[in-house]
Amino acid sequence: MRLERLNFDIDRVVFGEKSLIDGSTLIISKPGIEQIAGSDAFLRVEVLIAAPGSGARILNVGDVTQPTVRIGEEDTTFPGLLGKMHTVGEGRSAMLRGVVVTEVVEVLLDITSLLQLSGEAADVSELADMWHVAVDAYPAPGIARYEYLDALHLASKRVAKYLASLACGLEPDETESFELEREVPDGLPRVAYLANVFCHRPCTETLVYGASMVESLPTILHPNEILDGALTSRDYDNSSNADPTYIWQNHPVILELYRRHGIDLDFAGVVVSNVHHELLWKERNAIMASALLNNNLRADAVIITKEGGGHPQVEVGIAADTLEGRYGIKTALILVEMLSEVNDSYGQIIFRSAYADAMVSTGCTAYATLPAPEKVIGTVWSERMDNSMGDKDSEMSVNHRIIRGGQSQLGWTRYGSLKF
Repeated sequence: MRLERLNFDIDRVVFGEKSLIDGSTLIISKPGIEQIAGSDAFLRVEVLIAAPGSGARILNVGDVTQPTVRIGEEDTTFPGLLGKMHTVGEGRSAMLRGVVVTEVVEVLLDITSLLQLSGEAADVSELADMWHVAVDAYPAPGIARYEYLDALHLASKRVAKYLASLACGLEPDETESFELEREVPDGLPRVAYLANVFCHRPCTETLVYGASMVESLPTILHPNEILDGALTSRDYDNSSNADPTYIWQNHPVILELYRRHGIDLDFAGVVVSNVHHELLWKERNAIMASALLNNNLRADAVIITKEGGGHPQVEVGIAADTLEGRYGIKTALILVEMLSEVNDSYGQIIFRSAYADAMVSTGCTAYATLPAPEKVIGTVWSERMDNSMGDKDSEMSVNHRIIRGGQSQLGWTRYGSLKF
């Protein structure tokens, strides 16, 4: 199973009469993109451009997606969600680099996120280094909240697919190849990855081939499937505790395992499992995921991540106990520290395991001061998550986790923590 990603670098995005790519400039037709993003669930939709370093502040950020399209099989892009159902991860895909499609949510969210494209916030999140094609959609009167959010998730994927299609037939700046099934030297440790996703209710979930894993058992995915759009983040009310689709498309753990595949390890594959809110399901999924890693992927070591807040650590602890205690498989855990306001290391973990002796931190509670923005995209803003935050158009102090991409549970971050 071989995937080729054709990467096209974009360093400028402007509006024009016709959508096209001219060198490294993406020109988009504002009316044309708004028509692609349109839906009966929207009263109106506006597409805006925000440039890195511009001082723009994007409020109530939903999903963030890298433009991509499957070459020769365009109708299978984001399969099961936008495109027809088809397993992906094989063939060729075009991807635009340096630009993302960013959803602006015009309803209140339980836990909100924002982006600011200059100042301290730009140091916190790499998403601030990119051009944003913002899809600002307003709900139609009487439309159910779930239907609006679902329509927004689909709208951003349609725009992402269309923008990437503009690159088809052009010469890429770089071509990357991903192939798990190649010969590797004997004796290398087989290292697998356990990705615990967060699916609790509609629009607070990760989708696999367009379906929520809310009551699904763990499943094995080829890493190429994840890199090629099989997994999208439809997590709106808990977005600060989940990574957007862009980060799954560029998953740092998967890419690092691929980089070392055949050099100092044998990348065994990926298991995806949901972190449930009921203890029986937590035990069931963690134990069954461990069995897949042992019996099917024959792993010698497993890297474990999770989405969500504190209680999803329970699955991490059960998996570590099962993998090491029952099967003798070594584990390494990647966790963001968010449970202690004073960054006390003893208050960051809610489970106890004799085997959890290799943990990597992707950051802890920290604050950034954002200057008053030069431009605000979006109208809805809630201060319910943090009393220190200011008005939407003024200077404000925010926890890193409020900045989209500021804290990554998948390891896509510039931050970590050291214990002194």
